[in-house]
Amino acid sequence: MEYDPIQSFEAIGYVQREASFLYLVAVHSGYFLRRQYHSFTGREGGRMTTRFLTKAHRHRHIQVIECGQRRHIYHLTAKPIYAALGLAGSQHRRIKSDAYIKSRLMVLDFMLDHLDADVLITEAAKVDFFTTQCGVKLELLPQSYKGRPLYFSDNFPILVTRIGVPRFTFFDEGQVSSSRFENFLEQYQPLFRALRASELIYLADTEANVRRAKVVFERGFPADRLRGITPLTPLGVDHFLKFLRARQFFEAEGGGVLSSELQLLHEGESLYTTLEHQALYAAWKAGATNEEKIRERFQQAPLRMTFTTQVLPYSYPIYTLRQDGQPEESDATHHETPHQTPAMET
Repeated sequence: MEYDPIQSFEAIGYVQREASFLYLVAVHSGYFLRRQYHSFTGREGGRMTTRFLTKAHRHRHIQVIECGQRRHIYHLTAKPIYAALGLAGSQHRRIKSDAYIKSRLMVLDFMLDHLDADVLITEAAKVDFFTTQCGVKLELLPQSYKGRPLYFSDNFPILVTRIGVPRFTFFDEGQVSSSRFENFLEQYQPLFRALRASELIYLADTEANVRRAKVVFERGFPADRLRGITPLTPLGVDHFLKFLRARQFFEAEGGGVLSSELQLLHEGESLYTTLEHQALYAAWKAGATNEEKIRERFQQAPLRMTFTTQVLPYSYPIYTLRQDGQPEESDATHHETPHQTPAMET
């Protein structure tokens, strides 16, 4: 951007902490809870929060979603706020299902815990990072189609470590089955395979869903296959590569190897006896193959992938809406009209 959007929020009356919080909400979620503003500011409740909510409501920037039991969700709906960020078409400002709202609240909680992280937010930023910096072909990126190809349509944040390793996220808002996560893995698998290293963080608010996710991930990315354990490489591709190096060194030095390498050679001589093994060694010695090609031959994907899970320790009021009998995926969420005074209880 050629200007600081936070300053434009300040120009209409928000103080810096309010403007910065609105920025986070706009780019990551579209929805927020009172406690999330407390977490961002590091201060609990009181007049400061009331002033912020009243101001945002007076400007017609937020609407209040009634959840019952004096609990509320605040929806940032003002198109000028999103337009100031170059996000005028953002889906965050539109009324969505209970499940969608909860997932975005979870995203905001996660980002509040990672304020110092480098994050890929927009579709353009993600496409540019993977195609330009990672050298991944465009057709390998996860995509859907709605009038045009849409990349990364789940809109989950992707973090990037200091050494450029992407950390993908998936948010489980309380699914009754694993189908959405299975579809996510299937859609992302070509990209995962094209990366040398990556991490996938699965976030839920129940242990049961985390346990289920681990089973699903292991089924899609078996640990043995990722280590390259096959009938030709029963101890994994790393062991075979070490054997190739040790054998080449042994022959070049006329037998001068360490005792540990000698043990590796003895193991390898009994394991790697087929014609294919001999052909691979000949190609290795001649420089016709290398570590990357051998990994591609024996591993399901030439990557080092870490799968981590996290149970978010937060409460989300969204499903209390169904106490009145609303269907699970209904968009019929009650919003207060802009002229009403915003509820200030959590």
